[in-house]
Amino acid sequence: MPLSVNNSISALNALATRQGVAANNVANVESKEFKKSTAILKEGPTGAVSATVQPVNTPGTMINHPNGSLEELSNVDLGQELVGMIPTQRGYEANLKALQANGEMEDSVIDLIG
Repeated sequence: MPLSVNNSISALNALATRQGVAANNVANVESKEFKKSTAILKEGPTGAVSATVQPVNTPGTMINHPNGSLEELSNVDLGQELVGMIPTQRGYEANLKALQANGEMEDSVIDLIG
């Protein structure tokens, strides 16, 4: 399999991890004391992309209850999560297009040979 195909596949896997982390954050936006995570994408020496999931331990919003107790809410910013999903989706689309173009080139070569 060509290196470019491997790189696109690794990018798709990494972007899927990133999107999954964002989806988990969005799903838990109302969960008390939930701490969001982030997916850090890193390119390796051959161009392959990997994702590492890390917790984000910033404090959530504190609210005062009428009885005087404090409660920490999640540290998820819904707007930030939703906006962050857009470039992830675009990266996924771009890598799918690259795989499609590679397949079309292989088909053309086979047609020329065959």
